[in-house]
Amino acid sequence: MTSILLLFLYLIHAALLPLLLVGFIRKSKARLQGRTGPPLLQPFYDVAKLLRKGETTSSTTTFVFAWAPAVGLGAIMAALLMTPWIGLPAPLPGDVILFVYVMALAKFSTGLSALDTGSSFGAFAASREAAISVQTEPAILLSMAALAVHSHSSSLTILLRSHHPGMHEAVLVLVVIVALWIAVIAELSRMPVDDPTTHLELTMVHEALLLENSGPNLALMEYAAAARTALLFGLMAQIVLLPFPAPPIALNYVLSIVLIAGAALVLIVIESTIVKLRWRRIPNLLSFSVAAGVLACLLVALRG
Repeated sequence: MTSILLLFLYLIHAALLPLLLVGFIRKSKARLQGRTGPPLLQPFYDVAKLLRKGETTSSTTTFVFAWAPAVGLGAIMAALLMTPWIGLPAPLPGDVILFVYVMALAKFSTGLSALDTGSSFGAFAASREAAISVQTEPAILLSMAALAVHSHSSSLTILLRSHHPGMHEAVLVLVVIVALWIAVIAELSRMPVDDPTTHLELTMVHEALLLENSGPNLALMEYAAAARTALLFGLMAQIVLLPFPAPPIALNYVLSIVLIAGAALVLIVIESTIVKLRWRRIPNLLSFSVAAGVLACLLVALRG
């Protein structure tokens, strides 16, 4: 495929798939709980409505608050274009280190925006977000580094297309998926780390970061969160396929979409059956993610 066609395909998927995924999660969770739930396209309606609304800002805010949503969304879009998360070759080059820290830039901009408002809720949410990120980034970096060493390349395109069928590879991928799943649900502020449906400010993480945002800025924040979900689920989908023979590109694309939906269904079941952890127990959960990342590196080292 030409680079222009790949760029067009990725931009179309980046525009549609994240909000469709959010609508699918909300609708499926409601049906699992015996409710009708919102329409599948409700996230599109919500974002369109927010883009048409005016914006209310605190008098204490600076240019940081005004530009942070755009910077965060730009960082997520860069990560979407450098990662083959839908099973097609990525239109932009990127490696593991760049991916991790581009994602960190998006988180940093969101936290900085919350701090800039001078709100007490924004401040403690930013503090919690930073505390979670400090523990999840090593797990993600160690897991991806193990795969990079195993594939002899830190390029995301090469790494996620290096299929090596075998028992050792299957065990390695299983350990990496465990590490990434725990880290990803923490990064996305999902259960059991955070309850995305709560309205109690004292217990919120992601939602408390957005309390002072409104109008177009809130639309950008919500879309960036949806895009991060689709990207991380797509990344794990590509890793799940690594122990199997490399499929044709068209089949790889279909399998990627199916696995992204499968990851969403697993998330729905988890959020419908477990409760939120106490804040002091979250580091214990994240320590399992870091330990699994270290174990993945040891598996690669022992294989030599």
